[in-house]
Amino acid sequence: MANTFKNKVQDITSTPTDIYTCPASTTAMVLSLRISNVDGSSSDQVTAEFIDSDGTTKAYLAFTVNVPADSVLELAGESKIVLEASDKIQLTGASASGDLEAFMSILEIT
Repeated sequence: MANTFKNKVQDITSTPTDIYTCPASTTAMVLSLRISNVDGSSSDQVTAEFIDSDGTTKAYLAFTVNVPADSVLELAGESKIVLEASDKIQLTGASASGDLEAFMSILEIT
């Protein structure tokens, strides 16, 4: 089995967007999912959702959680999130501004 570390970066807007989809024949472990609010004065909210490969089974990792201005929220630091092939993580902000940024570290096992 090969282990490969990956990073993903994404601006978060009010449009739900997949930050990561686990590749075929792969298991992935989310090591960190960090949300930064780069706006100096306004807070925003983030929703993070696990979506199973079947497309209908879903679970919220965070639901409209407030991210104050100039702060960081860690969504996976104290526990790890395991993804199987075609599972994905989707992020949505409350604002369309893109003031929220996501950084995700993943270990892929093939």
